Amino acid sequence: MEEAVVSEDFMSQFGGSATANLVFVIAFLVYSSLKKLCTRNSKCKAKFHSCCLDVDISDQTLREPPGAVNLGEV
Repeated sequence: MEEAVVSEDFMSQFGGSATANLVFVIAFLVYSSLKKLCTRNSKCKAKFHSCCLDVDISDQTLREPPGAVNLGEV
């Protein structure tokens, strides 16, 4: 009888610990994915307009026009 109570208590604690670890891993993956998306250079433009907020997001990548020559190159 005592063995069944100990085993049941162990499984209850193990299940709670496994659930907490799973929630942490999922939260960490979501955080790292959002961080990667927000820090990379964008290749698009977007505009959002509402009654009290105007947001313009422009391209952050650096591009050179075709045929551009650097002064150091001859």
